[in-house]
Amino acid sequence: MTVEYDESYQDCYVCGKENLEGLQLDFHYDAEQDEMFTRCTFRRHMQGYKGVVHGGFLSMLLDEVMAKACIHRGAIAVTVQFDIRFRKPVYVQEELLFYGKITEQKGKKIRTESRCVDSENRVRATASAVFLQV
Repeated sequence: MTVEYDESYQDCYVCGKENLEGLQLDFHYDAEQDEMFTRCTFRRHMQGYKGVVHGGFLSMLLDEVMAKACIHRGAIAVTVQFDIRFRKPVYVQEELLFYGKITEQKGKKIRTESRCVDSENRVRATASAVFLQV
């Protein structure tokens, strides 16, 4: 199931369809795993070290897929705590999958997890976050 595009996100760098400088990614829901996912291939201008994706871009996608998991559950929420672990380098022009899900919700506090995997399902980075419903 594809998450419906919401006009209020039209300028979002990650998913905004009208942000011509952004990634314009589509997010999908996997009902069997109860998680959101998206595919992304980072472009050359997103590198830090030569050929290696800058960690800030990985952080952005790991955060965004967790936010989309919140939105899918009907919760508009903002990140209040974010922890990341970079496990292996991620290279430009490499197709990656990002997965994110809610692990716990108590009132307005939502705990989430995400991961970035390559085409061989090797984990490249993981993150956990706490979101606060607004």
